[in-house]
Amino acid sequence: MSRFAAYYDWTTTVRKCIDGEPPPDHLAKFDLCKGVIRFPLAGVEHSSRVAESYGKLLLEVDRSRLKDKRKELYRKFQDRVVSAHVAVEEVGVRTGTVSRLREPLAQLQAALDLVEELRAYDDKNPVHWSEVFPTKDVEFHLSPGDLWLHFKLESIRPCLAFLVRLLRLVLPDRLDMWAECEASLRRKEWIRQFILDSPHRPEDADLIRPSYEIYSMFQRA
Repeated sequence: MSRFAAYYDWTTTVRKCIDGEPPPDHLAKFDLCKGVIRFPLAGVEHSSRVAESYGKLLLEVDRSRLKDKRKELYRKFQDRVVSAHVAVEEVGVRTGTVSRLREPLAQLQAALDLVEELRAYDDKNPVHWSEVFPTKDVEFHLSPGDLWLHFKLESIRPCLAFLVRLLRLVLPDRLDMWAECEASLRRKEWIRQFILDSPHRPEDADLIRPSYEIYSMFQRA
Protein backbone atom coordinates (compact mmCIF):
# COMPACT_ATOMS: atom_id res chain seq x y z
CA MET A 1 0.00 0.00 0.00
CA SER A 2 1.47 3.31 -1.03
CA ARG A 3 -1.39 5.52 0.13
CA PHE A 4 -1.73 6.96 3.59
CA ALA A 5 -5.52 6.71 3.21
CA ALA A 6 -5.27 2.94 2.62
CA TYR A 7 -3.48 2.37 5.94
CA TYR A 8 -6.03 4.57 7.67
CA ASP A 9 -8.99 2.72 6.12
CA TRP A 10 -7.64 -0.68 7.12
CA THR A 11 -7.07 0.51 10.69
CA THR A 12 -10.61 1.87 10.96
CA THR A 13 -12.11 -1.28 9.43
CA VAL A 14 -10.16 -3.70 11.61
CA ARG A 15 -11.10 -1.83 14.78
CA LYS A 16 -14.78 -1.99 13.84
CA CYS A 17 -14.55 -5.68 12.99
CA ILE A 18 -12.93 -6.45 16.34
CA ASP A 19 -15.99 -4.83 17.89
CA GLY A 20 -18.29 -7.10 15.89
CA GLU A 21 -19.13 -5.09 12.78
CA PRO A 22 -19.00 -6.85 9.38
CA PRO A 23 -16.42 -5.71 6.80
CA PRO A 24 -17.66 -2.95 4.46
CA ASP A 25 -18.95 -4.00 1.05
CA HIS A 26 -16.07 -2.44 -0.90
CA LEU A 27 -13.54 -4.77 0.76
CA ALA A 28 -13.12 -8.43 -0.07
CA LYS A 29 -14.31 -10.84 2.59
CA PHE A 30 -11.78 -11.55 5.30
CA ASP A 31 -11.70 -13.27 8.66
CA LEU A 32 -10.23 -12.05 11.91
CA CYS A 33 -7.73 -14.26 13.65
CA LYS A 34 -9.61 -16.80 15.77
CA GLY A 35 -6.52 -18.20 17.45
CA VAL A 36 -4.45 -16.93 20.36
CA ILE A 37 -1.85 -14.18 20.21
CA ARG A 38 1.24 -14.54 22.35
CA PHE A 39 2.61 -11.62 24.34
CA PRO A 40 5.01 -9.92 24.36
CA LEU A 41 4.81 -9.60 20.60
CA ALA A 42 7.84 -10.88 18.74
CA GLY A 43 9.70 -8.40 16.57
CA VAL A 44 8.23 -5.27 18.18
CA GLU A 45 10.59 -2.69 19.62
CA HIS A 46 10.24 -1.81 23.29
CA SER A 47 8.46 1.47 23.98
CA SER A 48 11.57 2.92 25.63
CA ARG A 49 13.56 2.52 22.41
CA VAL A 50 10.71 3.94 20.34
CA ALA A 51 10.50 6.92 22.70
CA GLU A 52 14.26 7.43 22.43
CA SER A 53 14.16 7.38 18.63
CA TYR A 54 11.24 9.78 18.41
CA GLY A 55 12.79 11.92 21.14
CA LYS A 56 15.73 12.71 18.84
CA LEU A 57 13.37 13.78 16.07
CA LEU A 58 11.23 15.77 18.48
CA LEU A 59 14.33 17.60 19.71
CA GLU A 60 15.02 18.72 16.14
CA VAL A 61 11.44 19.96 15.84
CA ASP A 62 11.44 21.73 19.22
CA ARG A 63 14.72 23.49 18.46
CA SER A 64 13.53 24.63 15.06
CA ARG A 65 11.61 27.72 13.99
CA LEU A 66 8.66 25.69 12.76
CA LYS A 67 5.31 27.18 13.69
CA ASP A 68 4.04 26.25 17.13
CA LYS A 69 1.02 24.43 15.69
CA ARG A 70 3.26 22.18 13.61
CA LYS A 71 5.37 21.42 16.68
CA GLU A 72 2.27 20.72 18.78
CA LEU A 73 0.74 18.28 16.30
CA TYR A 74 4.04 16.50 15.71
CA ARG A 75 4.57 16.13 19.47
CA LYS A 76 1.08 14.69 19.93
CA PHE A 77 1.63 12.29 17.02
CA GLN A 78 4.80 10.79 18.44
CA ASP A 79 3.19 10.56 21.90
CA ARG A 80 0.43 8.41 20.42
CA VAL A 81 2.87 6.10 18.67
CA VAL A 82 4.81 5.55 21.89
CA SER A 83 1.52 5.01 23.75
CA ALA A 84 0.57 2.30 21.26
CA HIS A 85 3.77 0.42 22.07
CA VAL A 86 3.14 0.84 25.79
CA ALA A 87 -0.40 -0.51 25.35
CA VAL A 88 0.96 -3.70 23.76
CA GLU A 89 3.39 -4.16 26.63
CA GLU A 90 0.71 -3.67 29.28
CA VAL A 91 -1.86 -6.22 28.12
CA GLY A 92 -1.17 -8.17 31.30
CA VAL A 93 -1.50 -11.66 29.83
CA ARG A 94 0.78 -14.17 28.14
CA THR A 95 -1.81 -15.14 25.53
CA GLY A 96 -4.98 -13.46 24.32
CA THR A 97 -7.31 -12.86 21.39
CA VAL A 98 -7.36 -9.98 18.91
CA SER A 99 -9.47 -8.02 21.39
CA ARG A 100 -6.23 -7.39 23.32
CA LEU A 101 -5.09 -5.23 20.41
CA ARG A 102 -7.99 -2.79 20.68
CA GLU A 103 -6.04 -0.20 22.66
CA PRO A 104 -2.81 -0.16 20.62
CA LEU A 105 -4.87 0.06 17.41
CA ALA A 106 -6.88 2.92 18.91
CA GLN A 107 -3.66 4.74 19.76
CA LEU A 108 -2.30 4.20 16.25
CA GLN A 109 -5.50 5.47 14.67
CA ALA A 110 -5.26 8.56 16.87
CA ALA A 111 -1.69 9.00 15.60
CA LEU A 112 -2.92 8.77 12.01
CA ASP A 113 -5.65 11.30 12.80
CA LEU A 114 -2.94 13.71 13.93
CA VAL A 115 -0.97 13.08 10.72
CA GLU A 116 -4.06 14.04 8.74
CA GLU A 117 -4.65 17.11 10.92
CA LEU A 118 -1.04 18.18 10.40
CA ARG A 119 -1.33 17.58 6.65
CA ALA A 120 -4.45 19.76 6.49
CA TYR A 121 -2.75 22.49 8.53
CA ASP A 122 0.30 22.41 6.25
CA ASP A 123 -1.93 22.69 3.18
CA LYS A 124 -3.52 25.85 4.58
CA ASN A 125 -0.28 27.18 6.04
CA PRO A 126 2.62 26.20 3.75
CA VAL A 127 6.02 25.99 5.40
CA HIS A 128 7.90 29.28 4.98
CA TRP A 129 11.60 29.29 4.16
CA SER A 130 12.33 31.05 7.47
CA GLU A 131 11.07 27.98 9.37
CA VAL A 132 13.73 25.69 7.93
CA PHE A 133 16.47 27.79 6.30
CA PRO A 134 18.71 30.52 7.79
CA THR A 135 18.38 32.76 4.70
CA LYS A 136 15.96 33.00 1.81
CA ASP A 137 18.53 32.29 -0.90
CA VAL A 138 20.07 29.19 0.67
CA GLU A 139 20.74 26.46 -1.89
CA PHE A 140 19.30 23.08 -0.95
CA HIS A 141 18.03 20.11 -2.94
CA LEU A 142 14.50 20.37 -1.47
CA SER A 143 12.07 23.26 -1.04
CA PRO A 144 11.00 24.18 2.53
CA GLY A 145 7.68 22.36 2.09
CA ASP A 146 9.29 19.24 0.65
CA LEU A 147 11.93 19.19 3.38
CA TRP A 148 9.21 19.20 6.04
CA LEU A 149 7.21 16.61 4.10
CA HIS A 150 10.18 14.25 3.99
CA PHE A 151 10.74 14.69 7.71
CA LYS A 152 7.10 13.83 8.39
CA LEU A 153 7.19 10.77 6.14
CA GLU A 154 10.32 9.41 7.79
CA SER A 155 8.57 9.93 11.13
CA ILE A 156 5.46 8.12 9.93
CA ARG A 157 7.38 5.12 8.60
CA PRO A 158 8.00 3.36 11.99
CA CYS A 159 4.38 4.04 12.95
CA LEU A 160 3.16 2.30 9.78
CA ALA A 161 5.58 -0.58 10.28
CA PHE A 162 4.17 -1.20 13.76
CA LEU A 163 0.63 -0.89 12.43
CA VAL A 164 1.31 -3.51 9.75
CA ARG A 165 2.74 -5.81 12.41
CA LEU A 166 -0.57 -5.62 14.31
CA LEU A 167 -2.69 -5.96 11.18
CA ARG A 168 -0.74 -9.09 10.26
CA LEU A 169 -1.80 -10.63 13.59
CA VAL A 170 -5.43 -9.57 13.29
CA LEU A 171 -5.88 -10.58 9.62
CA PRO A 172 -3.61 -13.57 8.99
CA ASP A 173 -5.49 -14.45 5.80
CA ARG A 174 -3.92 -11.34 4.19
CA LEU A 175 -0.32 -12.30 4.93
CA ASP A 176 0.85 -11.69 1.36
CA MET A 177 -0.40 -8.12 1.48
CA TRP A 178 1.18 -7.40 4.86
CA ALA A 179 4.46 -8.95 3.72
CA GLU A 180 4.49 -6.64 0.72
CA CYS A 181 3.74 -3.65 2.95
CA GLU A 182 6.61 -4.57 5.26
CA ALA A 183 8.99 -5.00 2.33
CA SER A 184 7.90 -1.67 0.87
CA LEU A 185 8.48 0.17 4.13
CA ARG A 186 12.04 -1.18 4.26
CA ARG A 187 12.99 0.02 0.77
CA LYS A 188 15.05 3.16 0.46
CA GLU A 189 12.70 4.26 -2.36
CA TRP A 190 9.74 4.16 0.04
CA ILE A 191 9.47 7.93 0.28
CA ARG A 192 9.19 8.32 -3.46
CA GLN A 193 6.63 5.55 -3.72
CA PHE A 194 4.58 7.01 -0.89
CA ILE A 195 4.82 10.61 -2.07
CA LEU A 196 3.84 9.71 -5.63
CA ASP A 197 0.29 9.28 -4.36
CA SER A 198 0.27 12.75 -2.79
CA PRO A 199 -1.38 15.75 -4.48
CA HIS A 200 1.70 17.77 -3.51
CA ARG A 201 4.34 15.55 -5.05
CA PRO A 202 7.82 17.11 -5.21
CA GLU A 203 10.12 16.64 -8.16
CA ASP A 204 11.67 13.18 -8.46
CA ALA A 205 15.23 14.45 -8.14
CA ASP A 206 17.01 13.88 -4.83
CA LEU A 207 14.02 12.14 -3.27
CA ILE A 208 16.04 9.49 -1.51
CA ARG A 209 18.75 11.48 0.21
CA PRO A 210 19.90 10.03 3.56
CA SER A 211 17.41 11.08 6.21
CA TYR A 212 20.08 12.33 8.61
CA GLU A 213 20.78 15.20 6.21
CA ILE A 214 17.14 16.23 6.45
CA TYR A 215 16.85 16.06 10.21
CA SER A 216 19.74 18.45 10.80
CA MET A 217 18.62 21.12 8.35
CA PHE A 218 15.79 22.82 10.24
CA GLN A 219 16.57 26.42 11.13
CA ARG A 220 17.18 26.66 14.86
CA ALA A 221 15.30 29.24 16.91
